[in-house]
Amino acid sequence: MNHKEIFNGVWKVLLIAALVIASISLGMNIMRVRLERRGGDAQPSSSSAAQEDVAVINVLAAGRAYYGLYTENKEDYWDNFSGMAETVANYDLAAYSQQTLIGTEVPWQFAEAATGIGFNLIGLADPHVLAYGKAGIDSSMDYWLDNPDVLANGTFISTDSRNLIPTIRTGEVTAAFLSFTDDMNHEIPEQEQYLVNVYDDEKSPAQVAKAAEQADVVIVEMWWDGEDGKLPTDRQRTIAKALADAGASVIIGNAPDAIQPVAWIDDTLIFYSMGTLISDSPEEEDRLGVIGAVTITKTTLGSRKKVELTNPRVDLVLAVEDEAGYRTVPLRDLGPEEYDVSKIKTAEYMKVLQLMDDSIRIGGLE
Repeated sequence: MNHKEIFNGVWKVLLIAALVIASISLGMNIMRVRLERRGGDAQPSSSSAAQEDVAVINVLAAGRAYYGLYTENKEDYWDNFSGMAETVANYDLAAYSQQTLIGTEVPWQFAEAATGIGFNLIGLADPHVLAYGKAGIDSSMDYWLDNPDVLANGTFISTDSRNLIPTIRTGEVTAAFLSFTDDMNHEIPEQEQYLVNVYDDEKSPAQVAKAAEQADVVIVEMWWDGEDGKLPTDRQRTIAKALADAGASVIIGNAPDAIQPVAWIDDTLIFYSMGTLISDSPEEEDRLGVIGAVTITKTTLGSRKKVELTNPRVDLVLAVEDEAGYRTVPLRDLGPEEYDVSKIKTAEYMKVLQLMDDSIRIGGLE
């Protein structure tokens, strides 16, 4: 056998060996892929294993409370709020604007009655709040800071406290609450600018944006100028748009003694003016107001979160005179022996509330 024949024989052996090795390797790879596929069928993916969590809360919004300006103060105000107790108790978060100063113009028992029926978000910023200077605000804050179950915002005892973002947790939903006023009747001392949360076109939306980073829901109570029964002014619309763009979920507006429309700006619900929650004013139109509500749903899937507002609804309330002084009652609950409801142009107010969005539901507050 010559060298050429030996070389050809060796080459054939090597070729056959290579083909055998390649076949074995291919078979093992096919088997591995099949096993991996079977294992994948048996093991659920991380996305399918994630659980969707849903949390639902209901929020109530009301107007301003200014009591004690026309009648003598007393020690028990429970009867003044008793007509609202059943309604407020149905809501996880309930907000109103406290205009008269606690501890100066009205005693702490007034606030105790309001929070006792379930109000837990209290707006304090308004044009009148410096009527008694820093001493009046300090007196008011002595009460509110001693009430840990309530978020009261809008007046402060220091710069540090003003810079805080107050939050409250209900179930699985965290809400932030901020209160601003666009007007002031009294000048704020230069060295005490922290006393009142006066709306600023740049700083206030930035504060709302900061709150939106820390909470699922941001509720803003906003005091601004507006006319009763009318569309919001350009200034109101500008502020509402800025707050909505910054991340506000609900804006609760208060223009003195005014009832104005309810509307949406994208996903933000705006009550432009709620009128009065309770007052002892002798003028009936000063004692009429709106309560509004919205359902908020938070859906969480893994690291993803979605917050949705649905079913906005409004109803009228009136502070009627009785042995307690004045007692706020939803109009729907007033019997003819208590008050002649026909005296109020209900249909006209309902039309006003729907001027900007006729899908807003009238009634339906439990």
